Amino acid sequence: MFESVPDAPPTIARQSDCQTCYMCELYCPVDALYVAPQSDMQTSVNEAELVEVGLLGSYRENVGWGHKRTSTAKSDSTFQILKQMK
Repeated sequence: MFESVPDAPPTIARQSDCQTCYMCELYCPVDALYVAPQSDMQTSVNEAELVEVGLLGSYRENVGWGHKRTSTAKSDSTFQILKQMK
């Protein structure tokens, strides 16, 4: 969740509640978010470095979420793990 800030980009509200689900990154229509996978600690990132290495919006790209992208859902075999757990 984000909080509105006058004359500035929104800020993350209650960052300590983040569960690293990546949903905010998926739903950002302009690939402007990057969720660091280290969920146990707050991590600072450098936006220019994220752009340079292609991480900004990379989760959306990898799962094929968004306009003119090909979904990778059919190749996801996570369900196999769930079948084995029964």
